[in-house]
Amino acid sequence: MLLASLLLPLAVISIVLLVQRLHLPAFLAIMATVVVYGIAADMTFMSVGKAFGLGFTAAIEQVGLLVVAGALVASLVLREPLGTGTSAAAGALAGLGASAAGGLALLQPAGQDAPRRALGLALTLLAFAALATPSPLAVAAASVMKIPPRSLAVVGLPLAVIAALLGWWFVSRQVPASKTPGRGSWAWLAVAIPIALLILQAVAQMPSEPLGKGGAREFYIGISKPLMLAAIAITVGVLFAGRWQPSALAGRGWAPLLLAVGAAGGLSRVFDETGMAELLAEYALHPRYGILTPFLAAAIVKTMQGNSLTAILTASGMVEPMLPALGLDSTMGRTLAAAAVGAGSMAICHLNDPFFWIAASMARLSPGRALYVISLGSVVMAVGALVVLAALRQFL
Repeated sequence: MLLASLLLPLAVISIVLLVQRLHLPAFLAIMATVVVYGIAADMTFMSVGKAFGLGFTAAIEQVGLLVVAGALVASLVLREPLGTGTSAAAGALAGLGASAAGGLALLQPAGQDAPRRALGLALTLLAFAALATPSPLAVAAASVMKIPPRSLAVVGLPLAVIAALLGWWFVSRQVPASKTPGRGSWAWLAVAIPIALLILQAVAQMPSEPLGKGGAREFYIGISKPLMLAAIAITVGVLFAGRWQPSALAGRGWAPLLLAVGAAGGLSRVFDETGMAELLAEYALHPRYGILTPFLAAAIVKTMQGNSLTAILTASGMVEPMLPALGLDSTMGRTLAAAAVGAGSMAICHLNDPFFWIAASMARLSPGRALYVISLGSVVMAVGALVVLAALRQFL
């Protein structure tokens, strides 16, 4: 397991070099790296193949259709980006939905020809998904820490705003502003309706079941599945296009991103099979670290495994029993711990996360450049949120 964790940075570097030096497609670079990594980490051929296949299938099922839908809507009607303020608002709202990567996939048209706005939107979405209810990530952290989601909202929502502002600040220093003007129109309903349904799904899935139980709950969750959302987005896009455009629907520009998203899911699953994430997270479990403990545990799992929900559930489960030793056993202490787990789950967003590849594609960044802007941007937001939480811990 320790060897597997030491090999991870080499795997990341290998993927970058294969894409940028040998000009391999991203999915082929990831596949080749997975094979070598699995052998070097002493995994069997069967376990490597099975893990990659399961991860690939899950990523395509959860995000793939929305990648296709976002790309088709862009080619049909949404050929201009959103403005800066609208992009930030769109990212914040999409972050409240049931799937961060799915929301970003639908919002692909929002950042075309405007890399700074695309990256700002992506980091805003990442911050709100990790910290603000009713996002499933924030709700999961609150549930494991045994506090009501509304308690976390008091701290998490302002913290998400602060983290998003830090993300925009960082992006503004790395990426020049685009001269392409933002433009809104009724055609954006093709994206807005599916995102609203994702938010509805997030609310329906909350443990308190505010939208009802049984058939009502199944209806809200069912209508928000990727197939339904993709069908709605493409249908509305076709209607707003005003004329039949078979050439736009037949385009295959989304294929490389779709395969990269699937391969990233496979890479994440292979990393997870080694068990290195949990092993390294255990080293962060020390009473002397205080509020830093939940943050580090979540950040380690997210960096190693790539899935924010897994990071939150794993870190929260590890930390909750030791909250009294950390001095965080009060209602406010548990709220701060849940927010710290959410902050940690933002970092580090890199090649084993489908979200990373969608954001990089929107901004048209190479993997190496995306690692610097997106991955480092996620660290800036996470650390900024941690500093705010540490300050709150001193005064509350």
